[in-house]
Amino acid sequence: MTLINDKGYYTGPEMRWNVEDVKMACERIGLTLTESEYERVLIAAIEDNEWLMGQIQEAILCAIEYMINQGELPKPTE
Repeated sequence: MTLINDKGYYTGPEMRWNVEDVKMACERIGLTLTESEYERVLIAAIEDNEWLMGQIQEAILCAIEYMINQGELPKPTE
Protein backbone atom coordinates (compact mmCIF):
# COMPACT_ATOMS: atom_id res chain seq x y z
CA MET A 1 0.00 0.00 0.00
CA THR A 2 1.36 3.38 -0.99
CA LEU A 3 0.63 6.54 1.00
CA ILE A 4 0.82 8.77 -2.10
CA ASN A 5 -1.86 8.35 -4.76
CA ASP A 6 -1.33 8.67 -8.52
CA LYS A 7 -2.07 12.43 -8.36
CA GLY A 8 0.58 13.01 -5.68
CA TYR A 9 -1.80 13.38 -2.71
CA TYR A 10 -1.03 11.90 0.69
CA THR A 11 -3.71 9.37 1.63
CA GLY A 12 -2.47 8.01 4.97
CA PRO A 13 -4.70 7.36 7.97
CA GLU A 14 -3.16 10.15 10.06
CA MET A 15 -5.30 12.72 8.26
CA ARG A 16 -8.58 11.32 9.56
CA TRP A 17 -10.35 13.31 12.23
CA ASN A 18 -13.34 12.26 14.28
CA VAL A 19 -15.89 13.92 16.52
CA GLU A 20 -14.11 12.10 19.37
CA ASP A 21 -11.08 14.35 18.75
CA VAL A 22 -13.29 17.38 19.37
CA LYS A 23 -14.75 15.80 22.51
CA MET A 24 -11.26 15.16 23.91
CA ALA A 25 -10.24 18.76 23.20
CA CYS A 26 -13.38 20.02 24.93
CA GLU A 27 -12.73 17.77 27.94
CA ARG A 28 -9.27 19.34 28.34
CA ILE A 29 -10.90 22.74 28.83
CA GLY A 30 -13.91 21.48 30.80
CA LEU A 31 -16.49 22.02 28.05
CA THR A 32 -19.37 19.70 27.20
CA LEU A 33 -21.27 20.17 23.95
CA THR A 34 -24.07 18.43 22.12
CA GLU A 35 -23.25 15.93 19.38
CA SER A 36 -24.25 18.44 16.70
CA GLU A 37 -22.03 21.11 18.28
CA TYR A 38 -19.05 18.70 18.27
CA GLU A 39 -19.73 18.09 14.59
CA ARG A 40 -19.95 21.84 13.87
CA VAL A 41 -16.61 22.44 15.59
CA LEU A 42 -14.95 19.65 13.58
CA ILE A 43 -16.33 21.00 10.29
CA ALA A 44 -15.27 24.56 11.17
CA ALA A 45 -11.74 23.42 12.03
CA ILE A 46 -11.33 21.52 8.75
CA GLU A 47 -12.99 24.20 6.63
CA ASP A 48 -10.50 26.79 7.92
CA ASN A 49 -8.31 25.46 5.15
CA GLU A 50 -5.98 28.46 4.82
CA TRP A 51 -4.80 28.20 8.45
CA LEU A 52 -4.66 24.41 8.30
CA MET A 53 -2.63 24.45 5.09
CA GLY A 54 -0.19 26.90 6.70
CA GLN A 55 0.29 24.52 9.62
CA ILE A 56 0.88 21.57 7.28
CA GLN A 57 3.37 23.62 5.22
CA GLU A 58 5.26 24.42 8.43
CA ALA A 59 5.31 20.72 9.33
CA ILE A 60 6.67 19.89 5.86
CA LEU A 61 9.46 22.45 6.23
CA CYS A 62 10.36 21.09 9.68
CA ALA A 63 10.47 17.54 8.27
CA ILE A 64 12.74 18.66 5.43
CA GLU A 65 15.11 20.43 7.83
CA TYR A 66 15.20 17.43 10.16
CA MET A 67 15.86 15.01 7.29
CA ILE A 68 18.66 17.23 5.94
CA ASN A 69 20.24 17.38 9.40
CA GLN A 70 20.00 13.57 9.69
CA GLY A 71 21.67 13.12 6.30
CA GLU A 72 18.53 11.62 4.77
CA LEU A 73 18.21 14.41 2.19
CA PRO A 74 20.87 16.40 0.36
CA LYS A 75 21.74 19.88 1.56
CA PRO A 76 20.27 22.66 -0.59
CA THR A 77 22.49 24.18 -3.23
CA GLU A 78 23.18 27.88 -2.96
